[in-house]
Amino acid sequence: MSEENNGNENGIKRRNYLKGLTVGGAAIAGFGGLSMSSLAQNGDPIEASFCSEASTPPENPPGGQAGQCISCAREACGTEPIAVGLVTGLDGTCYTTSAEEIPDNADYITFKAGQNCFLAEVPENPEGDVTWCLPEGSQDISNATFYTCGGENPPTVDDVAASCDEIVITTSNIPDGDTLDVTVEFADGTTETYEDVEVQNGEATVSLPGDSNPVFVTVTYQDNLILFDEGVVADPPCEDEPAVTDVEVTCAQITIQTENIDEGETLDVTVTFTDDSTETYMPQVDANGVAVVELPGDRDPEQLLVEYDGMVLFDQFVAASDAPCRGQPECPPDLNIAFKYKYGTWWPDTYDDIGDEVDPDVFSVEGDQKEVTICAPFPFAVSYATRKKGHDGKKKHDGWDGWDKGDGKKHGKKDKKHHDDHKHHDDKSCGCFDDCKEQEPVLAESVDGQFCATISSNADCERKKKAKICWFRVYCPEENND
Repeated sequence: MSEENNGNENGIKRRNYLKGLTVGGAAIAGFGGLSMSSLAQNGDPIEASFCSEASTPPENPPGGQAGQCISCAREACGTEPIAVGLVTGLDGTCYTTSAEEIPDNADYITFKAGQNCFLAEVPENPEGDVTWCLPEGSQDISNATFYTCGGENPPTVDDVAASCDEIVITTSNIPDGDTLDVTVEFADGTTETYEDVEVQNGEATVSLPGDSNPVFVTVTYQDNLILFDEGVVADPPCEDEPAVTDVEVTCAQITIQTENIDEGETLDVTVTFTDDSTETYMPQVDANGVAVVELPGDRDPEQLLVEYDGMVLFDQFVAASDAPCRGQPECPPDLNIAFKYKYGTWWPDTYDDIGDEVDPDVFSVEGDQKEVTICAPFPFAVSYATRKKGHDGKKKHDGWDGWDKGDGKKHGKKDKKHHDDHKHHDDKSCGCFDDCKEQEPVLAESVDGQFCATISSNADCERKKKAKICWFRVYCPEENND
């Protein structure tokens, strides 16, 4: 496993899918010869303001990179915006392009930088070169999207269903007889553009060659409106062709289901995270056609590229089902607190050496001396002891804030050494726990964003009516986070 940050060289993942596309027979202008510069050649830079975090996965429609920051343009427009230009593979915190390369109908431009989106206006009559810059301290720009403000019922692509033989596109607000331009990228690396695909009854169908799985589809409509621009999975895939049929993503791992790939074969997998870092992996396919990628766990995966034998099998934006992904919290190294049962509830032992390192209130403790559940926002372990039968009158104690020697009196200062000796709940102290049996420690498990452990008076499986938990102590596992 190695980490890569060469976003500009990731040709498949960071491509400009609109280069060479045509709309109404004319080439889409403005996506070649793009440059990055810290200063505009004509006029001052336009500052782009932070507007929101990027949507993960991108909003669909339109999906893809055009759906990452569309909420910013939506708020600015007051109506549903439509992407009219995508620029990818960028770096630096400023973006410069010539006025001729800005789509004529563009009203706003958004920039994705790390997990953040920035928004700026597009000048009404730009001349020369135009530069937009992010605020100082921002992360590098990875892509830019031009938007036009649509009307109340903008044209949309609502669904794209792909198979080996065809692409079926479901639309809204596009009149019968109007046409779409559809570009399809295949697993074998070839690309085909299908012009003037007619819409009838809200659907448009593209017939495919049938010998290679489609992996990416771009749909444009009049005036270079980008209605769809993202990866697809053929269902069913082409017969005997290697394919990815399903992907499951969590913070910890990615499970990839394949077809027509032999056991032991290796996939080339590249994962791009929301902070624009990348990791590459080479998992093997098992007997069930499954390959598993173990992730760092502390970063949100954003885009997944799966290749096999020179073919692109999967190239899509993804999101972890348990996002957001964060590093597991660590147990405070000085954690060492004992709890005793008093007045019908569990209390931290005031005679124990709690100190100020860890606040006992960070623990949620629910239950009685039969069973108790302890929770905290970090991993921890619990040691405890149980008693199988009750004390007689001479040994019964409810705690350690005074010692009953059978005379009905509480003994304090003169028994201080007695208290101190007892701090660690061993069997050699006052006798309060002489008949308590220490049980195997319990390691807290992750539950709903926190860590919890449950201990019971029936830990040794000998169910006694009078069995109870004598005490418990919370501390760090031998290896933090283990």
